Amino acid sequence: MGDSMGTHVQTEVNGETHDILKMLAILRGKSLKEIAREALEEYAKKHKKEVEKLIQKDPIWDTIGVLELEEDASEREDWGTVEWQSE
Repeated sequence: MGDSMGTHVQTEVNGETHDILKMLAILRGKSLKEIAREALEEYAKKHKKEVEKLIQKDPIWDTIGVLELEEDASEREDWGTVEWQSE
């Protein structure tokens, strides 16, 4: 999970979110991809404890495994614009 070249997450955002992210990228001298990655990593860190508690409370999450859930998600038609793909 800590490696720099990991899994791809492809999604769509509304115009306003895109514009703000684009402006932040320009202001910080980073790519839009870097800004989006930072935002997702921050979000994941913020909710990590919540996920860990869930796994401790219900070990089924641990046995199913997140990878398996991701694979199932990408196969579902109703998943919409989110795509999971391994490198």
